[in-house]
Amino acid sequence: MQRLPPVYAVVTQSVRITNLKVPHTYTLERHIEPDPLVLDCEYELGPREKGFVLKWLFNNHSIYQWIPSVKGFAMGIMKTKINTEIFTLEGSPGVISIRRPDWNMTGEYTCFVQTFESTDKKSSRLQIIVPESDFLLETKLDGEHENVEVMCAVQNVFPQPVLSVIRFDTKILDSVLTQMDQNSSGLYSMTVRTRIPKEKLESPTPITCAFYLHGTNYTKRRETIFYDKATNIQRKWTTVAVVMSIASLALSS
Repeated sequence: MQRLPPVYAVVTQSVRITNLKVPHTYTLERHIEPDPLVLDCEYELGPREKGFVLKWLFNNHSIYQWIPSVKGFAMGIMKTKINTEIFTLEGSPGVISIRRPDWNMTGEYTCFVQTFESTDKKSSRLQIIVPESDFLLETKLDGEHENVEVMCAVQNVFPQPVLSVIRFDTKILDSVLTQMDQNSSGLYSMTVRTRIPKEKLESPTPITCAFYLHGTNYTKRRETIFYDKATNIQRKWTTVAVVMSIASLALSS
C-alpha cells in the first residue's frame, strides 16, 4: 500500500489591519474648544514578522509614523497638530490624536502597515462640519405691493450648502436667484431670492426654506408666515359689516 506524504499545517506569517476607526463626520461647535480628533488603526502582526512600521496618511501625504524602536513622530501638514504622546496614554501605536481639528482636515485618512515580508492598508473619508453662524428667512412686499419678496440665506458653513427651493403652501417655486460665496477662511455663504405675485398668496401663508450640507446628513429648515396686514384688515371690516347687516335685519323684523 502506497503511503501518502505527511501534510503540514501552514501558518500564515503576515501583518494585516483588522479595524480602522475613522468617524464619517466630525462637527465643530461654534465658540467651543473642539475635542481632539482621535483615529485608531487596529492590526495583527505575525510572530515572525520583522521590520514593522505603521504610518498614517492624509490625502496620500504622510502625517505620522511609528516604529517599535523609535518614538512615534508627526510630520508634514500635521506636524504640530498630532499628539505624539497618545501611544503612551492609549497603549496602542495605531492611535493618533489631532489637536484643534479644523474644516481643512476633511479628506481621506489611510493607515498603512508594513514589515519586511508584507504590507496592508485601509482608508476612510472624514468630513468636518462647521455649523452655520446664521440662517435667515425673510419676506416683505415690494414697493408697488404687487409681489412678495422672499430671501433665504445661510452663512459661514462647511462643507458647501445646498439650499432647497423655497416653498409656499406645498407649491415649489422655480424662479430663484442664487448667490454663493466662500470667504478667506474657507466657509460658505449662500442666498436665494425670489418674488411671488401677491395675488397667488392667501394670507396668512407659510413659507419654508431648508438646506443641507453636501455629503452629510446635516440639515436645517426655517419657516415663516406671510401676513398681509392690508388684506386682513379689509377682511376684518368686511366681516364686521356683514355682522352689522345681519343685526340690523334682526332688529327690523
